[in-house]
Formats: sequence, C-alpha cells, structure tokens
Amino acid sequence: MKIKNRFLMILLLMMVANTLYAQQILLIGSDSREENQRGNADLIMVITVKNKEVKLTSILRDTYVYIKGYGNQKLNAAYRLGGRKLLISTINANFKTKLVSSIVTDFNNTARVIDAFGGITINIDKGIHQYVNRYIAEQSYLKGVPLLPLTRSGILKLTGNQALAYARVRVAGTCYGDHARVERQKNITKAVISYAVKNKSLALKNISDLWPMIDTDINLKDYFKAFSTFLNKQRLPRSQVFPSGNLYANKRINGVGLVLKIKDFKKASFCLNDMIK
Repeated sequence: MKIKNRFLMILLLMMVANTLYAQQILLIGSDSREENQRGNADLIMVITVKNKEVKLTSILRDTYVYIKGYGNQKLNAAYRLGGRKLLISTINANFKTKLVSSIVTDFNNTARVIDAFGGITINIDKGIHQYVNRYIAEQSYLKGVPLLPLTRSGILKLTGNQALAYARVRVAGTCYGDHARVERQKNITKAVISYAVKNKSLALKNISDLWPMIDTDINLKDYFKAFSTFLNKQRLPRSQVFPSGNLYANKRINGVGLVLKIKDFKKASFCLNDMIK
C-alpha cells in the first residue's frame, strides 16, 4: 500500500503508539516527486510515546554518518541507497539506538489531506514569503495545475499546497536553513493535530479516506480505536531536534557538500537515546 501523506501520518502514528503501547517509531519522509522512485529522506523523525507523553525528535538530515556499504555520507542518503532498512540500521549503528518500527511517507498528497481538515493557520514572516511562493510555483509546474501563491505575510490560513511549500523551504546561509525547516515541519504537524482535536467530528468523518494512505500492519479496528482515543485524550506533542549545536561542527566534504560532522559519537549517542527514551 503506497504512502501519500506526511504530516497527518505523524498524528496517526502517535495515536497508534499510544493505544498499542509502542515506544518508538521512525517516521521517514521521502523527497521523491515521482511514483515508484525513492528519493533522499527529507524528514527523519523519531516518535516516542511513554506514559501518555508524546515526543517528536527530528534528526537533521545533513548529519554526517557511516553508511554500511557506501562509506561516509549524509544521513538522508541512506534511504535513497537502501530504503527504510538501511536508514534504520544506519541510525542504530552510528548512535546505538534500537529502532525497529518505521513508516515511510512522501509529500504527493499532503496538500489534499491538509485541505480535508480545512487548511491550517500559520504565521508567515515577511522574509520567507518569496521563498514559499517559489516552491508553490514548482509544485504547480510538477502537478500541471495553477496553484494560489501567498499574497501577503502575517497570520494566514494556508491551503494544503501552500502549507507544503512552507514546510519545504530551506535556504542555505539564511535564517531559513535546515534547523528552521525542521521547526516549520513541526509547526505544521502541530497545527494539523490541533485542528483535528478541536474538530473531532470532521476528523472521524475523514477516517475512511485516511486508511488507504497508510502503510502499516495495524488493522482497521485498532486504527479506528486509536484515532478515537487520541482525539478524546491525547495532549499535543513535545518537539526537539538532534543533534544540537554543541554536538557537531559545520564542515564541507568533497563530493558530499556541507554536513553536520559529529564531534563525539559516544556523547551524541547518549544524547539521542536520552531524547527518545
């Protein structure tokens, strides 16, 4: 079953994990624009559920690691080179984690799902406005249909395509770098979750539409139970980013590009395991 959604999938996984007592699930968002073509991992996030607390731990994709069979590369390349299994094993080997479960998404239908929830409200600062519109133009070209650009900055109700463009912006050398993009991805995730919690009847109505988008071994009965339980009880998640600035140095590696080079893998491993436990 193919994956068609990124941000709402985070909501689903938190609900399923809470109901089935799972501890950690790796969410992988592929940046592939074409069907049946695996791209780099645009989103790498560990979802942890423990004692009814949910944590979203984003792992920066430019983290420089050893990938078995391929040598030292950016972490996001592991998914393109060997799929979910290689990405999971790469994280486990480099940082002594014990990740097992995962879900893979792409962003082709993210916009449609966000639109199903009525769009989301985000504060668009003046500086990022132009970059968001560039991504909207790119998405319009790839889809072959006209899409509405942003006409101003400030607090806006974004359509699905506008929200997707906002989450994709990354401009090296500016305040809209990789760290900032991770925060934007989480802002959109939380906005979708918040809307679902406040509009329970609409969220439940859309459950049948969401099911075909899920690549998971959870059966429909447990899925529906998890969905209902989350909407009634679950609190919004706490978010964090790995690695933090004191754990790496920015380096340019020939043939690889600008990377986040870990200073001490033992210390970094302890930090990541503590974050996702």
